[in-house]
Amino acid sequence: MSETAPVVLITGASGGVGKAVAAEMAAHGFDAALLYRSNRAPVDEAAESVGANGRKATVLQCDLTDPKAVEAAVAQTITEFGKIDVLAHCAGAYTAWKPIRSLTADEWTGFLDADLTGFFHVLAACVRHMHERKSGVIVAVSSIAAQACQPRGGQAAAAKAGLDALVRVVAKEEGRHGIRANAVSIGLTATEMGADAERAWGEEATKRLLAGAPLGRMGEPEEIARVVRFLASDEASYVTGKVLQVDGGQMIAG
Repeated sequence: MSETAPVVLITGASGGVGKAVAAEMAAHGFDAALLYRSNRAPVDEAAESVGANGRKATVLQCDLTDPKAVEAAVAQTITEFGKIDVLAHCAGAYTAWKPIRSLTADEWTGFLDADLTGFFHVLAACVRHMHERKSGVIVAVSSIAAQACQPRGGQAAAAKAGLDALVRVVAKEEGRHGIRANAVSIGLTATEMGADAERAWGEEATKRLLAGAPLGRMGEPEEIARVVRFLASDEASYVTGKVLQVDGGQMIAG
């Protein structure tokens, strides 16, 4: 990275993981562009945490399903900071928690647009910039839903499997151009999305799931953020094309 402060663009900065990533990256010297779709107040909190660490933050409203809006947000980040060193993709959509037979075409398309196509838009825009600079890191927050394929989770299973695949493709395409790409596949985490999953599954089912996992609890956003920061750092300079499960052992619980 250059002698100036490294720059991270964080999508989904209004969510629990996005806010934690902003604080973690700022604590390790990153300036940050914080993207959100509609919920401004939590992003302002994230910006305050960046400032508290002595770093600069800019807040940008952006609908990732709109490619022109994404291009504009990426361009504004580059204009303001001069570059983007890291894309930390933390945005995601709320699943409908319905069996496949009950999903409507609009529910299916809307979720994939927000969760997968939105990632493609910001990924492509950032990679074009990084390709020109011959330097950059992609870290995308994914989900063990892609491997667990739990009932009523078809939307998330398909979208996150697609996200994992895109990360691996970019790792293959761009490694020789100085770009690394990895995903962090998270389990049940103490965020609003985690609470939404708990409501859908029911309290007793959630307790059974966590009791069967080796660590026996939900993850905390800060635990996810530390792994994102590691993968974005030079400490992970030989790590690319990986989907790293950070789930307290939920996937091996059986």
